[in-house]
Amino acid sequence: MTKMKAVEYFLNVFLDGGDKELYGLISDISHLKAIGKREMLFLEGDEGHHLFFMISGSIKLFKSNEEGKEAIIRFIEPGDLFAEIILYLKNRYPVSAMSIKPSKLLAIDATKLFKLIKAHPDVAMKLIGKLASKSQYLVKMVENLTLEDISGRFLNYIKHLSNKTESDTVTLPVPKGELSVLLGVSPETFSRLLKKLAEDGVIEMEGKKIKILKSPDRA
Repeated sequence: MTKMKAVEYFLNVFLDGGDKELYGLISDISHLKAIGKREMLFLEGDEGHHLFFMISGSIKLFKSNEEGKEAIIRFIEPGDLFAEIILYLKNRYPVSAMSIKPSKLLAIDATKLFKLIKAHPDVAMKLIGKLASKSQYLVKMVENLTLEDISGRFLNYIKHLSNKTESDTVTLPVPKGELSVLLGVSPETFSRLLKKLAEDGVIEMEGKKIKILKSPDRA
């Protein structure tokens, strides 16, 4: 994808399309960035000057302890904006980011975007609205991890993907091993869960494709 198309993609997702002036403003403060499979984009605590809009690929945001154990915070998919928190945290990334597969991003200069937002209140309002929706998703995810069992956590995740794609058949955006970490279980436990849900007629699986046969709310 060219930079022109990437900027248009960003404007369509976050700013309802915008106009030629806004296109020029975003284009002037951004550049394309490509990273390979399992390449680090940034590390927790790194000084950073950009937030990122995902064009293609897949990236995981995670935190790790001194023993190297990971806690996955979120998977980033095309159309997602992330690392926007550096606008408020003095340019320090609070998590690490690594690609799961080759990925392309639009890197946006945080300082220049902040100045643009101050000069264009309408841009600020649209961004706030989109980011508020993201915050609601993260709150639901925390509730999901603390209140649901593994079956409920997985089915709620599938329901989220289903709602996003408006289809009963979804494709897992990441390897099952990575997804098991997000759900807080071992890969072996996750595999047993998938097998049981298929045997119970809740889902139908073919590789990474999962078709919901029963509503997750009633499973």
